[in-house]
Amino acid sequence: MSIINKFFKSFFSLMRILSISWKSSRKWTLLSTFFMALEIISGLGVLYLLKQMVDVVTNVLAEPEAAENVGAVLYYVVLTGLGTLAYVISRALAGFSRETQGIMVADYVDNIVQKTAISVDLAFYESPLYHDTLERARQSGSQRPAQVASNLMLLGKNALMLAAIVVLLASINWHLLPIILIAIVPALIARIYFTRILYEWQRRRTQMERRAAYLDWLMTSDTHAKELRLNQLGDYLRGKYKRIRDDIRVEKLAISRKRTTVESIVAAIASIIFFSSLGYLAWNTAQGENSVGDLVLFLLIFQRAQSMGQELVQQLSKLYEDHLYMGMLFEFMDMRHTVPRSSQPIKIAHPEHTTLKLENVCFAYPGTYKDVIKNVNMEIKPGQVVALVGANGSGKTSLIKLMTRLYDPTEGSVQINGINARDCDVDEYRELFSVIFQDYSHYAESVHDNIRFGHINGTDAEHTVPHAAEMAGAAGFIEKMDDKYDTLLTRLFDNGKELSVGQWQKIALARAFMLKSNIVILDEPTSAMDPVAESELFENFRERINHRSALVISHRLSTIRLADYIYVMDDGEIKESGTHESLFEKKGIYHDLFSRQAKYYQHDLS
Repeated sequence: MSIINKFFKSFFSLMRILSISWKSSRKWTLLSTFFMALEIISGLGVLYLLKQMVDVVTNVLAEPEAAENVGAVLYYVVLTGLGTLAYVISRALAGFSRETQGIMVADYVDNIVQKTAISVDLAFYESPLYHDTLERARQSGSQRPAQVASNLMLLGKNALMLAAIVVLLASINWHLLPIILIAIVPALIARIYFTRILYEWQRRRTQMERRAAYLDWLMTSDTHAKELRLNQLGDYLRGKYKRIRDDIRVEKLAISRKRTTVESIVAAIASIIFFSSLGYLAWNTAQGENSVGDLVLFLLIFQRAQSMGQELVQQLSKLYEDHLYMGMLFEFMDMRHTVPRSSQPIKIAHPEHTTLKLENVCFAYPGTYKDVIKNVNMEIKPGQVVALVGANGSGKTSLIKLMTRLYDPTEGSVQINGINARDCDVDEYRELFSVIFQDYSHYAESVHDNIRFGHINGTDAEHTVPHAAEMAGAAGFIEKMDDKYDTLLTRLFDNGKELSVGQWQKIALARAFMLKSNIVILDEPTSAMDPVAESELFENFRERINHRSALVISHRLSTIRLADYIYVMDDGEIKESGTHESLFEKKGIYHDLFSRQAKYYQHDLS
């Protein structure tokens, strides 16, 4: 990348950061700018008044008999005091304004990150690149935009004050000006160099940081607590975590050690030059070439210049660091949909009578080249219950993702009432489906919310939630709880209650029954239920789903037999299809699967 391109990239990045600061809080942006300007003006005024006061004091020393000189000294003392008071107050108000603005910006950026995270397609969540990008965005921090705006203001303030100091220093002896450059420039170069080194190291170590965080989660979460203790995995996982953290710490400390060494050498050289200059000025003063006031002013100015120079170095390096890390935040914010959105979506005709059809559908996950779905043709007609059968890993869940447009096929088409799903509005299309996945979610919320999340925009939840629970067979155990539908689930928070696996599955099933969709998709909906609960659920299944269409994935015979039509999937392909009777007569894959399971239900009477 050329220098010009880098410049424009940095410039547009800076403009974007300032835009975020402005959008998050116009009021506090203006106030912080105003108080910062007041701080600069009063700070420069104090320096000017100090110079004037030193000059007056010098005149008093030269002509002590002039009475008016004493009044002039008091006059400048009062003015300097008032200027200092204004400086202190404006600095405090500027700091408060920046802090408030920082909080506003942080909340605004958090909102943008969350909005991006919930809007990106499922493909991002199933990609290591997404998790690396998200981790980098978190590393960049929601405080970065506010820090950039604040550092720019502080940078401007210190640059102006430093310029004024240079002018004052030149009035004493222009030969002293190189001291400022020697005190600031080498330190700035060293700080920026190591900032870049640390940034590149942290970017390379993103996955290692995520691995350490994952191991920490394994050891501290309740998800794996049982197996971790029974299998005595704790010390093993703790050892792996320690080795990763040791590697990270050793590498980071090595960079910090080099930076500290270089910065100490630069500071030592600057100090040597400063005291040499002080000695030179003191010698000139003793020789009568400079006044005592010049020497005093040099000490005052250089002390201020040294602190401002250090602040300037820190702010420039911090600005550079923030610019680098903000690039990672923008990288996350700029992620685009992999499932395209139609600019002129076609309205779905007659959504109350939905026919879902897959024609020659093929699919490979992003970043891979092997098709997990191969030339699939299938159809779900209005009011029809269809079963999808196949061994684990045959592609059933991937097919659901294509049906619901969590992904688009790489070849072929998914059609709804004859319209290609790609041409429909994504949200409108997905509202046609109620889905319970095998890996359904356990929300640390109330029972009521866990079910209501199936149709969060629905109305009359007070009646629809209990009805959905009744349809899913969950109402019985919910009514036995002390707080019933207000019971907080999971033990993540105080007073939370944990459910059995079968009870959780019924809650998830109730969530799927909430949405008045056209097609209900159930992926192993009774895998954790006992035979009695399963029998009760499917005893009047069509009435429970209000005679809507349904796709049921299951290995249970009782579930499969209720279907109007059955598709048999193997290695990503539909190998057989038909009714239970016709498939059984073929004596193919379905017959084999059915027979293997059926023998466990037969009694050996011999």
